Amino acid sequence: MEKITLKEKIQRGLAAVWDAVKGHPVEIVILLYICVVGCYGISNPDIFDVNEGNVPWWFRPLVLAPFMVVAAYSLQPLRKRGIGWLLLYLLPLAGMMAGFAMPFLLDWVEETAYWIAVGVALPLWMCVRHRLTENEPFVQRNVQMAWSLVRALLVAGILFLLYSAIVLTIKNLFDIPYKVWDGWYEQAALLLFCGLAPVLFFAMEDRPETIEIRRFWAVLLNWVLTPALLIYTVVLYVYAAKILFTWNLPKGGVAIMVTVFFVIFLLAKMLQMLTEPQPFKWFYDHFSLFVLPLLALFWTGVARRLADYGLTESRYYLLLGGALMTACVLVFLFRNRRGYFALATGSLAVVLLTVLVPSLRGERIAQRAQIHRVRTMAKQLERLNDDGTLRLPEPDPTDTLNMEEHRRLYQSLDYIGDNDMLVLKQEFGLSSPKAYLETLSELTRNYASAWSEERAEEVVVEESEEWVNLLYNDERPLDIRGYSRVYAERVGWWVQDTDETAVKVGQSINIPIKQIWAEQMQKYGFTDQEPTEEWLKAHENELLVYQTDNVLVVFSQMKLKRYGEGSWCVDEVWVSFVMEK
Repeated sequence: MEKITLKEKIQRGLAAVWDAVKGHPVEIVILLYICVVGCYGISNPDIFDVNEGNVPWWFRPLVLAPFMVVAAYSLQPLRKRGIGWLLLYLLPLAGMMAGFAMPFLLDWVEETAYWIAVGVALPLWMCVRHRLTENEPFVQRNVQMAWSLVRALLVAGILFLLYSAIVLTIKNLFDIPYKVWDGWYEQAALLLFCGLAPVLFFAMEDRPETIEIRRFWAVLLNWVLTPALLIYTVVLYVYAAKILFTWNLPKGGVAIMVTVFFVIFLLAKMLQMLTEPQPFKWFYDHFSLFVLPLLALFWTGVARRLADYGLTESRYYLLLGGALMTACVLVFLFRNRRGYFALATGSLAVVLLTVLVPSLRGERIAQRAQIHRVRTMAKQLERLNDDGTLRLPEPDPTDTLNMEEHRRLYQSLDYIGDNDMLVLKQEFGLSSPKAYLETLSELTRNYASAWSEERAEEVVVEESEEWVNLLYNDERPLDIRGYSRVYAERVGWWVQDTDETAVKVGQSINIPIKQIWAEQMQKYGFTDQEPTEEWLKAHENELLVYQTDNVLVVFSQMKLKRYGEGSWCVDEVWVSFVMEK
């Protein structure tokens, strides 16, 4: 094997970078545009205020830059085939030029569809553009591409950290004002990650090498990640069994957990093809059989969230992800030799449809679904006028009987208003979702507007609680004949957990607070019914004196509470003194 010195490695690396610059002229021009315009924008941040409408026209092609770089990179192999193919390779530059005359591009950035196109569609295209349909070549090539990307970003990251350390040192040593360096960190990051990193990626991809999973990574995959996946599979199976036997719907977050598990499982299945040995091959070969029950858990969790809150934009894309996961499981159920390529191309087609067809975009479908949901629930609650607007009556205390329905209706109105207040006005005649809240009683209003289910339940409990504070204020003397000892310190002056705490003194006195209150109620004949607040206040002095054959306890204060029509219980007590015979 030829031994290469560090100097030769550096020279070869620089030569590869220079070859990449010469071999990708269109991509380099677009990257230069990104760097120049981006650096200017960092120095003048006010021009990015889209709402003010003052963004210069020459910033518009920035929106198209990711697509044009990928398009030029995909067409680059054609440029040496002749003048016709060269013109095809130059088309991305023409696309960038056309972007100068497209003011709507700046609005596109505000839409979720744009970021899905950049973050999902472009990587999927990079995976399928080689047209390697067999599983192992497909995985091998895309792992190699991912490794090139990681290395390029790693080099850019290291250079950025070195730059930041040097700048910070100079600032501190020479007391240079921080304003002098405003924007330099951001500009350095832009130049390194949007300028240097893509060129390094091109250089490594122009000279692809066969990727071998080295022993360290093979051990990590086989003996760390795979056992963790096995344990996580068992946990999800146990949770699914719990749902089955208790017949309780799963928590809303279970869909996300299953999705994350599925993605990691699929990536590990792909990587294990490139490792030797494969001790858990049986686990990955039966991928679909292991995941199939968990997909049922996923769809059950999604169904619950849809029933509770309706379709939102994020849940729409979660549904698409679930459909793709289901397709993946079905494909590998029969050990398809071209499964990865088929899934990648199918996913790309689905993403392109949701991005390019306006009626299939998540925000529009979710908006239509929420409007339909509002009309259905408003009709059930008799809040819908003949013209389709919402009826806004005066608050009615009996609306607490339908608190859950009012909460769901308000959440749908709030979602519609967050996305487009004009739609809320046109469809339902509301200036804001709060206009509907004002028609509800205080308890239902607080319940409907609570930010989470847990908080909504707390609101109901808090609103239904009754409190009575009893104070000992009797100036008449107490008969203490027969008592020989008095305890006025360390008696348990304040207790809160009434099921376990007690009045404790030394080793001889230990009386649970719950028992004390029960005996006080029996003394006054309250067994089947509860005393009123007025009666409690009228007899507070008697209730705060507890006496048995051997012990006398005087409470200085006692706080009682109950929920709705339930029983009074002691929440807090303060002991004045204890006497013992």
